[in-house]
Amino acid sequence: MSVPKGFTKVARLADLREKRGRMVLVGDREVALWLVGGVIYAIDNLCPHQHTPAMHSATLDGIHVTCQMHGWTFSLESGLEKNGNGRITTYRIHVEGDDICIEEPGTTW
Repeated sequence: MSVPKGFTKVARLADLREKRGRMVLVGDREVALWLVGGVIYAIDNLCPHQHTPAMHSATLDGIHVTCQMHGWTFSLESGLEKNGNGRITTYRIHVEGDDICIEEPGTTW
């Protein structure tokens, strides 16, 4: 497998379960991976509200995840907070075969 420039291999498709989050490391940053409807999403694992590292264990509703600590809800697609103006960082995904790669934090396009 050839990892694209600016991406890091973090998991295999077999590591993910539909509608269940999984925390992975990209360098020293925690990222939450979600598999929903066959689509893989990646967001920061830290909730921006009070920097709680639990977005991989958030409650899922469609393509929205809710931090269990304080109830902030974010879109896995856009990162936008559902009921306010907050945002969580999202990351692009590259899948080749069974390998999942995430864009590296700070990569500019």
